Amino acid sequence: MTPEARGILTELLKLAGPAASRSAVNRANVPQDDAEFIKTWADVLGESAAEECTLLAESISRAKGNPAVIEIQNEEAAWAIVRALSSIRITLRESVFPDIPDSALESEEALAKLTSKIPSEQRHALACYDCFGLLQFALIDQLDKS
Repeated sequence: MTPEARGILTELLKLAGPAASRSAVNRANVPQDDAEFIKTWADVLGESAAEECTLLAESISRAKGNPAVIEIQNEEAAWAIVRALSSIRITLRESVFPDIPDSALESEEALAKLTSKIPSEQRHALACYDCFGLLQFALIDQLDKS
């Protein structure tokens, strides 16, 4: 990841992080029979999701080298970053390109064909979606080996 890419991803996270936190709460399947529980649970989940997105943004901005190496303190932080990456990717998926099939988003060949057919704003979001997916895969792979 180049310094420019890190800058773009960090800026995206400033915008998408709060939306991803809200989306994590909205996607949750919370029992609807206790209003106080729902509010407390939503507040806690929202705060947790926001903290995870902040951890992801800080990790990317502190990465060193070219290509960048992201240092993660421990396994707990690594799983928090995996959750943040998932939340951001799902939020981008739902909000920026809901009409694009999952099969196209997860195929390099399909992504290459798709890129030339969408507006530049969607291309940037798609590049971030793809980059976050690569980070997510690499991190899960590293966690699986430990």
